[in-house]
Amino acid sequence: MSVFGKISDEYIVEQIKSGDEKILLHLYKEYHSLIRSFILKNGGINDNIDDIVQDTIISFWINVQKPTFLLQAKLSTYIIAIAKNKWFKEFKKRNKFRRVDATHSRTMKASDTSINMDHAIIIKIVQEMDETCRRLLAYFYFDGLNNKSIAEKLNFANTNTVKSKKYQCFKKLQATVLEQYQKGDFI
Repeated sequence: MSVFGKISDEYIVEQIKSGDEKILLHLYKEYHSLIRSFILKNGGINDNIDDIVQDTIISFWINVQKPTFLLQAKLSTYIIAIAKNKWFKEFKKRNKFRRVDATHSRTMKASDTSINMDHAIIIKIVQEMDETCRRLLAYFYFDGLNNKSIAEKLNFANTNTVKSKKYQCFKKLQATVLEQYQKGDFI
C-alpha cells in the first residue's frame, strides 16, 4: 500500500477506480504546492491556484475512471501535465481578453461610434454565412475549442476536415469583407 511512508501511485489509481473519494483530498494536499509553484512561475497569481488544482484533480479522477486508462508515467508527471495544460489554456484566455481590453482602452473615446459600425458589419457578414461556418468559427474563436472537439460537435470525420472547413469559412469571410467594404468603413 505504501512505499517508504508514501502512498504508491498504483494504490492511488486503485482507490480512484474503487470510488474512494477520500483519495481526492490526499491528491489535493500532495500536489497543491507543486501546481502552485508552476502557476506562479508562469504568470499566474494566487487567485488562480485553487481552481486549477481542483480542475486538475477532477480531470485526473475522470481519466482514471475510463476503462482504457493506463498510468504509463509517474503520477506526479501525469498530474503536472494536466495542470500545465489547464493553466496554459486559462492563461491564454485571460491574456486574450486583457489584450483586447487594453487595445480598446487606448484607442476608444466616449464619442467614438465607429466601433458600433464595425460590430454591425461583422455581425451582418457572419449572419449571412451558412450555419456550419457560423458554428465552426464561433466554436474556434469564441469558445476556444480545439479541432477535435469541433469535429465531434459538428459530426466531422476528423480534425483535418475541421482545418479545411475552417480555412474555407475564413476565406469566405475575408472575401465578403474585401468585396463589400473599403478600409474607410473600419477606420
